[in-house]
Amino acid sequence: MEKYRKRFNIKHLLIIILVLVIVIAVIISINQFSFKKEYHPPTALADELPRYRLIDMDNTGITGDKDEDGINDQKDIMQGAKKQLENPAKTINLEEGELNYFSGGDPPENLASTEDIIARAFLEAGFSLKDLVYEDIKENFDQYKIKEIWNRSFCDPDIDYRRIQNLEIFFNKNAKILDILFNASDEQNLNSWLPGDVVFFDMDRNSYSDNVGIISDNTTRDGVPKVIYNYIDPGYTVEKDILKEKTITGHYRFPK
Repeated sequence: MEKYRKRFNIKHLLIIILVLVIVIAVIISINQFSFKKEYHPPTALADELPRYRLIDMDNTGITGDKDEDGINDQKDIMQGAKKQLENPAKTINLEEGELNYFSGGDPPENLASTEDIIARAFLEAGFSLKDLVYEDIKENFDQYKIKEIWNRSFCDPDIDYRRIQNLEIFFNKNAKILDILFNASDEQNLNSWLPGDVVFFDMDRNSYSDNVGIISDNTTRDGVPKVIYNYIDPGYTVEKDILKEKTITGHYRFPK
């Protein structure tokens, strides 16, 4: 009797094992299950990671160092612009009657017009646009449109450097004038747009410059450099890809 029970138990055990083998075989065939640990990313890793156009700002041939801090002027200007992204300044809206004249020139840190981004960035390199523009206007008053636009016959260091029309003339006289045609598919053209360059824009395409920014060392996935600027849209200091989207009216590198 005991021997029969052992045979019965072995028989049932073999049946159970056979059933389990069949079930496992079915699961493998249906789900193509593999006991080997595999990694299947949802998308190609190359599509997930951003692509960057790396620019060595220490090997661009730019050697000027106005503030003698060991960092070339171009890199200093770019870094000065990027610092303004840490606490973005609100745009001064003239259309809403907000005050745009400040004793000493520069508005409080939490406020800015588009020109203030340039002036603050230049200070990082040791250049005072306030003084530079004032001296140039004082010596070449007739070359500027002070009387024509604002009906003034004298210089005002607190506001003159904060007028985009004055900055255009100043950079055209005192900076290296560069190509305004941007072509991301042309490597030579793309490489001519360096971080720290000053770029003027006609944002609403009315044939007048109404925005100015500084090229960043951050790029889009396609390697197009972004621009740091402050404008009524979005209303604070930003870093965005606008070289391809907006009309470029000026492209400069300072000093000449």
